[in-house]
Amino acid sequence: MVVSHAINNVMNYQQQFTSIINILRPYSEIWQREVIDQFRAGKLDQVYPKELIAPLREITAQEQFKVDCKRIYDSLPESDLKDLFNSLKSLEEVEVIDKEMTAGIEKLPSWAFHKVKGKKQYEILTIANFLTNLQKNKEIKFKHVVDIGGGVGHLSRTLAYYFGMDMISLDINPEFQEIGKKRLEKFPKPQGHKNVQFINHDFSIDLADEKNEEIFCDNSFSLGLHTCGPLAVKHMQVAAKHQSSGMLNFGCCYNKLTPKSDINLSNFAKENNPLEFGRDSCTLATRGHQSMTYEDFEQKRKVKYYRYCLQFYIDDIYGQDKEVMPIGDAHKRLYLGDFATYAKSKCHENNIPINFSDEEFEEYLKKHEDILETLFLCDIIRWQFGRALELYILIDRVMMLQEMNKEAKLMSFFDEEESPRNMGIWYYDKE
Repeated sequence: MVVSHAINNVMNYQQQFTSIINILRPYSEIWQREVIDQFRAGKLDQVYPKELIAPLREITAQEQFKVDCKRIYDSLPESDLKDLFNSLKSLEEVEVIDKEMTAGIEKLPSWAFHKVKGKKQYEILTIANFLTNLQKNKEIKFKHVVDIGGGVGHLSRTLAYYFGMDMISLDINPEFQEIGKKRLEKFPKPQGHKNVQFINHDFSIDLADEKNEEIFCDNSFSLGLHTCGPLAVKHMQVAAKHQSSGMLNFGCCYNKLTPKSDINLSNFAKENNPLEFGRDSCTLATRGHQSMTYEDFEQKRKVKYYRYCLQFYIDDIYGQDKEVMPIGDAHKRLYLGDFATYAKSKCHENNIPINFSDEEFEEYLKKHEDILETLFLCDIIRWQFGRALELYILIDRVMMLQEMNKEAKLMSFFDEEESPRNMGIWYYDKE
C-alpha cells in the first residue's frame, strides 16, 4: 500500500479538475488580476462587493492571520465568503504518501550536508528513503537516477554516497557543476558508495535528442526537485517520451510559465473549456503555499500598505492611465521604519519626484488608511485561490502523463510545515 488515504481510494483527476474549474470560473476577476489593478481600473467594488469583504472586518487581526496563512476559517461568521473558502478547501485534498515509504535513514554525517539548508536536507532524505523503499519492495528497478537541474549536486551526492544509487546530475550551468565535482573529492566516501556523473546538457531544447534517449532510458529514474517554471513540463515530457522506468517531479515558479504553451497541456483540459491564465494568476499559483508566523503576517500587512500607498502617490504624479510601476522589492529593514523613509528611498531608486516632506508622507499614509485596509482584506480573499490554481496546473500535468499511457499520480510527499511546496507528480513502471 503506497497511499495512506485517497479520495474514494482512486483519485479521479478529471472529476477533481472539472470541480476546480466550476468553482474558479465565477471568480475569475478575483484571481486573474491583482487587487491594485482592479482598484485602479475602478472595479474594486464590483469584483469585491462590500458584503463579500464584511466577514473579514468582523474578526480580529489574529483571526485574519489564521484565515490568510493557516486557511482556518472557523472564526468567520456564517457567510458566502466562508462557504466559498470551505468549498475551495474541499477540492484541494491530495493523496499523502505512506510514511513507511519515506521511512529509513533519518540522519547523515555532518559533512554529508555541507552548505545544505535544513529544508533541503529534509526533502533529500525523504526522496532518498522513498526511492530506496521502492527498490526494496521490488516494485521498480533502475540502473541510474537523473537529477534534473542538479546544480552543485547536493541531491545526487547524497543518493550516490549514502543510498548506493548511480547518479547523473544534469544542469546547463557548467560553473555549478565544476563546484560539484570538487565537492565530491572533499568529503569521505562511505563503503558501498556509487558514482555521480555530471553532464552539462539542456534536455528541453529537443525532446527527441539522442542524448536525451541515452539519459532518460527505460532503466532510469529521473528526479526534478523544485523544477522551475517550464522545466517541470519538459522533464515530464522527455521522461515519458523515452519510456523512463520512473519519474518524480516537484514544480515551482509558475510565474515563469508561458500560459498559452505551458498550461492546459492535457487533451482533457483543452476539450473542456479550460481556464485562462495570465501573469498575475500564475504568480498567485506560485504563492499557493505560504507558511508564516503572525509576526510575518503583520509585516506583510505593512508591506502591502506601503507599496499600495506609494502607488497612489505615483498615480497622483503621473496619472492612473499608466500600468502599475514596478519598483522592486525592498530589504526588510526598510519596512521597519516609517512610510516617509520607505517612500523616499523607492522614489530615489526609481527616479520618481519627491514632492512631500516626511510629515506630508506620513499624513498621506494616514489619509489612505481605510482604503489600504480594504485592499489588504481583498488580498486575503484573493490569496485563498492560490492553492486551487496550483492544483489546476498540476492535475493538468498528471492528466497529460496519463494520456501518454503513464500511471501518474499527484501526491503530498513532504510535511507542509517543513516544506510548503510539498506536492510531487510521479509514475513508475512495475517490473
